[in-house]
This record gives sequence, C-alpha cells and structure tokens, in this order.
Amino acid sequence: MTTTISSLTNNIKIISHSMQNFSSVSLGIWIEVGSRNEKEDEQGISHLLEHMAFKGTKGRTSKQIALEIENVGGDINASTSVERTSYYVRLLKNDLEIGVSILSDIIQNSVFDPNELKKEKSVILQELAATLDSPDDMVFENFQSAAYHDQAIGRSILGNKETLLNIDSEKLISYLNKFYHSDNIIIVATGAVDHGNLHNLCEKHLSKLESTKSPKANIASYKPNEIREIRDIEQAHIIYAFEGCSYHDSQLYVSHVFSNILGGGMSSRLFQNIRENLGLAYSVFSFSSSYKDTGVFGIYSATSPDKVKEYSISVAQEIKNSALNITDEEIQKAKKQIRAGLLISSENPVARMNQIARQMSIYDKLLDMNEMLEKIDNINKKDINEFIGNTFKPEKMTISALGAISELDEITKIRSFYE
Repeated sequence: MTTTISSLTNNIKIISHSMQNFSSVSLGIWIEVGSRNEKEDEQGISHLLEHMAFKGTKGRTSKQIALEIENVGGDINASTSVERTSYYVRLLKNDLEIGVSILSDIIQNSVFDPNELKKEKSVILQELAATLDSPDDMVFENFQSAAYHDQAIGRSILGNKETLLNIDSEKLISYLNKFYHSDNIIIVATGAVDHGNLHNLCEKHLSKLESTKSPKANIASYKPNEIREIRDIEQAHIIYAFEGCSYHDSQLYVSHVFSNILGGGMSSRLFQNIRENLGLAYSVFSFSSSYKDTGVFGIYSATSPDKVKEYSISVAQEIKNSALNITDEEIQKAKKQIRAGLLISSENPVARMNQIARQMSIYDKLLDMNEMLEKIDNINKKDINEFIGNTFKPEKMTISALGAISELDEITKIRSFYE
C-alpha cells in the first residue's frame, strides 16, 4: 500500500492511498467548513449547502447526477460535521473521471434553484423534527449547547427552523464563495487508484478554483453548565460530562484508552456494574469527543425515574474506583481493542479515506501508523490516573438530562459524588 501526496497549481492537496487487489476507488472532497464556522443567523447553512449541491448544476440536473453515478454501479453521498463538509463517491477504477467530474461540478457549479431550495428546506425540517422526537439524540444536542453555550460549536449542525427559512440562494452562494476555495479543499482517494491519473483529472476539473483565505472559526471555550428538559416519557436520559482532550492534547490517546476501559463495550466497567450487576440501564457507554481546540469526555445512559439517584452515584463511584484499582489487564485489553480498530479501519478503503482526510485537516500531515500504535502501547497506569485526576473535577461537570428527570438531584449534589 502506497500513500502519495501532491498539490495542484492552485494549492489543492491531492492524497491517494493505493491498495492492492482492489477493483474500486473511494474518492472524496473535503472542505474545511462546518457548523462551527456559521454565524448565529446562518445556523444550518453548511448542512443545507451540502444538501443543495446534489440538486443540480449548470450542466447537470439532480437526476443526471444520480444517473451518471448509478449507470456505472457507483454511489454518491455527503456529510456535514462540526468542523468539515465532505462529498464522496465509490465506483470502479475505470470510472474515476466520472467521480472527479461530478464532485468537482457540484462544488463549483451548483445553481441553488429557489424551487429546489424550498423543497430541500422541507426535507431538512423533517430531519430536524425527527431529531427533536428522539430523546437519545436530543440529550446530546442539548449537551453540546450547554457545554459550549452561545458559541457556534454548541449549535446544532441541522440549524433551526427560523434560520433555515431565512436562508436564500444568494446567502448560499455567498457562503460557498467564502469557504469553497482551493486553500480550503483536500482530495483523497483510496483503493485501486493511480496517483498520476488522479492528479491530472483533478487538475483538469478543479484548476479554476481560486486561492484565498477563509474567515477563521472562533476558538471554542468549554464552560461547565447544565440543561434539563422534562418530557413525559418513560426514561431519564442523562449525560454526565467533563472537559476532555482536543486533537492536539498530549493525553488524547490516554482518553481513548480510559474511555474503552470505563464504558467501551460489554466487558467495560460501566456495563458490567450499571447493567449486569445493578440492572439500572439497558445500555451505558462513555465517549471521548475531540475537536481541533477542545474536547469532552462523557457518560450516557437512560434509566428509570426511580433509579436516577442510584445510577448517578454508581457512575461517580465507578470513576473514583478506576483511579484506585484499575488493572494492567484492563489497560492491555483496551490498548489491544484500539490497536485492532485502527488496523482494521486502515484496511477498509472508505474508512481509510476518512482517516486520511481527518488527519490532513487536523494536523496538515499524515500520521505514521507505527508511531500512533507506539504511543498507545506506551500508555500505563500512571498515565490513566493522571488523566482521571485532570479530568473528573466536580466543578468542571456538565449535565444534560431529558425525560422523566424529576428525581434527578441538583447539580451541586451530583458534583459532590465526585469529591
């Protein structure tokens, strides 16, 4: 397997990862823009723009875009996150130019027809309604809003009804021109890809994009907070979280190892205690989420209204116990699971494509797999205990609770469980 990097004349980076014995190519275009780049009156515009890119260009209708890909047995999709937007295709290696042509067309020549825009807004409003109706989704939306209150990074990727309805074609074009330029784009292809051919195709279809600079997103600031939303449902959905690691934090890999130990699977401490021993929840897990300049570490579960206090105490006790009696065996198991996950994903062309794009976005370089694995292998009990001591400070706790939460203690009481 060979990874090659080059740049077009307008500075767009081209990265290919050739994988032996493949007949297909996974190809993606990543733009360094997401929900955290939006102004308050633009909430949801990054996601709306991603949707509208498939609704027709100057040379292709939306149906023609779909047909060109499907006629060669490929598929096309896109996604928007907090920090980046991506458009990607999978097709056979001989059809690579079709993929490059379509992806370059939709990010350069979309027409944003007002009638199509009206219909797509309706689609996204249905998506927003589905999220609002899902308590296990909304408790995370609320958490993000609480931990990063009054900041773009704390707002929903989907936006809200008011801002979506006020976005017109002119605003979309202005936003696209601000962020969809050559200095803000990377191209990644994995599988049966020849780098020289990929580079030449990208030069052919993307060289007209101009080089400029995008407005920088504001630095995010985690602020301990709480948000409670009472709903007439059967369970209490609860997130207990703390400030975690950014992608550049020296304890980043430690946070993932500890998350695996604490709540990373059926053998984890939380699952074994909260579900298997105490029967307090059907599912419970921990998460370590990172961004370029901030991060969070949290625990999520849903429990019965009458079990809320016992659950809250048990979670805190499990974290405190981890600092006292975590074993070398647990650490080794977690490291093996993370190691296996990294290696397995590197052998999947789509996962590897996303992995490369994320690394280039965050670090402006590709990380050496052996160096990553070595850092993980070197993590020991002292590192874990240091992370626990730095992270789980009562005054740094954020709570997001939704549903049947009338029995949930005040935040000061819950924070005392961690003292």
